[in-house]
Amino acid sequence: MINKVNLMLALLMAVVLQSCGQKEKQTASGLTYTVLEKGDGEVIKDSLFLVLNMSYKDDNDSTWMTTAEKEIPAIVPKNDSIWSSSQGSIEEILNELSVGDSVSFQISIADFFANSVKSPVPPTVNKEGTLTFNIGVEKAMTQEEFMAWRQEMMQKQQAKMAEEADAQLETDVKIIEEYLAENNIEAEKTESGLYYVIKEEGSGDKPEVGETVSVNYAGHVLNGPYFDTSIESVAKEQGIYNEDRPNGYGPLEFPLGKGRVIKGWDEGVALLNEGGKATLYIPSGLAYGPRQRSEEITANAILVFDVELVDIKSADDK
Repeated sequence: MINKVNLMLALLMAVVLQSCGQKEKQTASGLTYTVLEKGDGEVIKDSLFLVLNMSYKDDNDSTWMTTAEKEIPAIVPKNDSIWSSSQGSIEEILNELSVGDSVSFQISIADFFANSVKSPVPPTVNKEGTLTFNIGVEKAMTQEEFMAWRQEMMQKQQAKMAEEADAQLETDVKIIEEYLAENNIEAEKTESGLYYVIKEEGSGDKPEVGETVSVNYAGHVLNGPYFDTSIESVAKEQGIYNEDRPNGYGPLEFPLGKGRVIKGWDEGVALLNEGGKATLYIPSGLAYGPRQRSEEITANAILVFDVELVDIKSADDK
């Protein structure tokens, strides 16, 4: 019994000590915020860039934004003249902070959109709700420091994305090779990770970069449903026929190698002679990557396309 009492006293003391380190403050307009931690940094001068770790969520505990998710802090340029007159806004609180400060506060959704976002509350959002913010000022930077920091962050992000892409390609290659083995399919592989099977060689020339190609196609997710085709009979057969399809059914025209289509198409179609047919097994990095394109094409989906190079038009043919 004594041990339980001691435990309760210890917990109570911890709560008291924690609350002692917090202090409520109020802006000129009456907006209240709690100082969770008082930094020992300097007062932030006008025109410096604030580096913020922040998050905010609504009454349903649904997070609207968090810098932790992207692993990149928010950057806000300080503007004394505007911030000091921005009553009832986030900026009014930011204007009072120093480097190292951490604060928590609440703002109504209506005030947030009116004073900070400067736009009406979307119809799907409850304007009567409240947002809870947690913000920490990591540091402040000059214009020159900000430019150097941004360049460094971009390089880190690019390196991270490249690393993730390499890992995803390794996963995709394994899945594709297992699929090919299970279905007794012999396919060629390019350096980028594209797998292809030439079904008909074709008797014409190979297209060159910049030439306009016409391609018939039918696409489906690996081990999944068809999601699109340029061929009306295939659309009906696969249950995806759309009588209101823009421009109807027929070969798709695009300039080869100009990024108008996914990378797997630019690379795969370039392998064909005019009149040739092939099946392309496209890893996600050469398709839509981590983006969810549609209900069928989920994040990192591996796509399969049956393609036919119907025609090639050079610039002189136009």
